[in-house]
Amino acid sequence: MTDETKALTNTVLAVVLIAVVLVMGIYINSTIELAVDADNTAGAAVNESITPTDAGVNLAAASLRNGACGTVTYVGNGTIGPEISSGNYTITGCSVVNTTSEFTDTAWVISYPYTYSADTAASNASADAVTALGNGTPWLTIVVVIAFAVIVLGFLLSGFKGANASEGQLTY
Repeated sequence: MTDETKALTNTVLAVVLIAVVLVMGIYINSTIELAVDADNTAGAAVNESITPTDAGVNLAAASLRNGACGTVTYVGNGTIGPEISSGNYTITGCSVVNTTSEFTDTAWVISYPYTYSADTAASNASADAVTALGNGTPWLTIVVVIAFAVIVLGFLLSGFKGANASEGQLTY
């Protein structure tokens, strides 16, 4: 193996090693982010406005990380109007389905407890690190392209060098 080939091999291995370390760092930080959040943080929605349909509508707590809705404490028609009895709707998880045609013209207000996984300072720091590492990958692409260009040019130059050396010799 020539010195040029060894140098090119070392360059390729260094680029691969950098990529592997970068991917491992992103994976570890994203795992830490989920491990250090505050699970089962309690909250309560009071008079959340929804427009229920027969297909169902998700409550706001459903969009929280690991959001889980508790038992509904109040459902009212309009802006805190008369209470709607539980026979007029069904709730599965955080989805409310209107099961009647009686209360279809106005928004409902609904109150319920919920739990979710809240961010902590440590989980925010891990998320920021993942974002920073994820945004730093364009330079890695440039390094890979340059490394492969060097490899190709190295092979071309060594081929020309070999052709040039045999050019002066006579073959019989």
